[in-house]
Amino acid sequence: MTGSPKPNGERGAERPRILDVRAGDPEAPANAIPNIIAHLVETETWRNAATVLMAALLIGLGYWSYHGVRNSIAETQAIGLQALLGTVTRGVDVWVGEHRAETERLAQQPWLQERAQRLAAAAVRDPAALRKLCESADAVELSRMLQARLGTRGVAAMLVVDRTGVVVASENPASCGQRLHSALFRQRLDRALDGAPQFVRPSPDPELSIEGTSGRRRPVAWTIAPVRAGNAPAAVALAVGVVADRDLATVFSAARPGASTEAYAFADDGLMLTPTRFAEALVAAGMLPESGVPPSAFAIPVRDPGGELAAGYAPALEPAARPLTQAAALAVAARGKSLEADREGVLVAPYRGYRGDEVIGAWRWLPAYDIGVIAEISAAETFAPLRYLWISFAVIGGFVVLSLGAALTSGLSLSQLQRQFGKLQRLGVYTLERQISEGGMATIYLAHHALLKRPTAVKVLKKHVATDEFIHRFEREVQVASQLLHPNTVRIYDFGRTKDGLPYYVMEYLDGVTLAELVAEAGPVPPGRVIHILRQVGAALREAHEHGMIHRDVKPENVMLCRRGEDDVVKLLDFGLVKSLETEQTRDVTKQIRILGTPRYMAPERIVNPKDVDARSDIYALGAVGYFLLTGKPIFDGDDNLEISNQVLHAPAPRAAASGIAGIPEGLDALIAACLEKDRARRPQAMAAVIDALDRLASRLAWTQSDAAAWWERHRERNGTASVPARADA
Repeated sequence: MTGSPKPNGERGAERPRILDVRAGDPEAPANAIPNIIAHLVETETWRNAATVLMAALLIGLGYWSYHGVRNSIAETQAIGLQALLGTVTRGVDVWVGEHRAETERLAQQPWLQERAQRLAAAAVRDPAALRKLCESADAVELSRMLQARLGTRGVAAMLVVDRTGVVVASENPASCGQRLHSALFRQRLDRALDGAPQFVRPSPDPELSIEGTSGRRRPVAWTIAPVRAGNAPAAVALAVGVVADRDLATVFSAARPGASTEAYAFADDGLMLTPTRFAEALVAAGMLPESGVPPSAFAIPVRDPGGELAAGYAPALEPAARPLTQAAALAVAARGKSLEADREGVLVAPYRGYRGDEVIGAWRWLPAYDIGVIAEISAAETFAPLRYLWISFAVIGGFVVLSLGAALTSGLSLSQLQRQFGKLQRLGVYTLERQISEGGMATIYLAHHALLKRPTAVKVLKKHVATDEFIHRFEREVQVASQLLHPNTVRIYDFGRTKDGLPYYVMEYLDGVTLAELVAEAGPVPPGRVIHILRQVGAALREAHEHGMIHRDVKPENVMLCRRGEDDVVKLLDFGLVKSLETEQTRDVTKQIRILGTPRYMAPERIVNPKDVDARSDIYALGAVGYFLLTGKPIFDGDDNLEISNQVLHAPAPRAAASGIAGIPEGLDALIAACLEKDRARRPQAMAAVIDALDRLASRLAWTQSDAAAWWERHRERNGTASVPARADA
């Protein structure tokens, strides 16, 4: 029925509107149930029917709520596992890249090239001749020099190999003269000798692994680089083996949030290449030997045992005969796929993992390394919150039996619970908790990572300003800031787009005050603290300048003073107006945004020609910020930007010492005045010079941690909190 209920006293009143709860009618939890109940209990005849209907409605609502919450939890965990897998993949890339670079560096050493080339030229296939060659002065000396590098960065073996796979030199003299038969190694060796350094994944092959203390093979990952003499084709290659269950395992062991989450690598035959976090449980299940801390690499098949091993299930099939787990099978099947999107996926529906327990997971095949990687979490841990929902259902059911009124109350609570769990605002793996600031361009939310639980600030571009110009500026801001690693620059964690296509990025959550808020609260800042602040801002700008980037919008509102392990840590924000000195990629945007920025802190050349900027423009802005901190007011002020701009161009910059503020040191006053010179040729020419001058001043005007701690304690007492998060800039 449709329509609105009329007053009871009005003849011909329509019956109450009955809403479809299962269809997700937004009024259902609040209006439908009370209206249905009111209609049914008007007479004694319908009371029992009302109870039955209410019970059925609650059962249906409970079923719908349960599955909605379950799906929401599974999707959140799956997104988190994908992000975790991305972190692991980047870690593998870094680890392999470091070892490959080190191998290339060694392969380019003259002492190695000269001896290796002579050995390769003298190599023959006669065993007796090979033994004689291995006893030559070049082979003995090269073996000694390779031995000296064992143990560094996890190096376990070093080989010099010719095109036929014969070892012409080794850290182990006994290996010299032997031929390597491993197809996996030989394939990568040929590619390396053709000029491209290679990575060889760990393998239980005795040629490619080392003997462990328990008798099991320990995994060794190899990097191979050609050894050249000038521009001639490489006749030999250097192969460096690194113990993978120690170093590579660190990359995977770090990715273990929660009680059951783990990430691991495996080969196409299903053999696990990295240690498991469940070694003790697998020992108890008879899957690993009981010898100290058991090595699990090469010992665990990523296959479905058919039942949960920890619960005492005894598989009927031998490990090699069992099917791959669902995630492993999908990853192996993706080996030949050309598109990156086809080489990864997630499994939201639970499946049996290699221990036989139900898990959900994400998988990816890495063709560059010929390995698969999987991130999994126990389904029991994933859906643990649902037990509380089941408890709620039981309580609600009991109240339904006892009384219709209690059933109504419980039903509404259940609906609210479903909405709470099912409609959380999310951006990818980040849950948005509340808005913490808003500007003309963007809104910033306090958020938490789904798995890491780390508080972050998510900056989302507003829809009404999402033009190409502002999207470009927004994307440039995150691209630039993510390249800068200085501790005084705000850190960027992630970037993406909302379902509506609006760009957003995730940055560290900052607790503190902007310099504008600092002056508004406490007035002029003591010179020692000003020096302390300017040194940190200058250090952040110096890194940007060294990368060929000019900030162009240094102002008090874009500098935050925080407590980050110690007091008074500066964070430089908002790289949306940054300009690259090496490219012209920002030229068009610069023309369109010449009115952006703050005239009070703009260098004169920025006003005359916004494109004509260099590091000295930021030095001017730093001086203007220093003047503001010392005096509590900007160097120039006026009714509008035009008046201020005219003063910046033509009016002499006032001296801070002449402002009436006592105690400003002559050296600091002179430095700020030099930064504010209208002719940039008369300013300090590089940020390093400004920092050096501040360092000299700091030796006489120290701002200690005790001073800072005392100020922050007073700040906390005045405001009740020291938390002033990162905000959205106009």
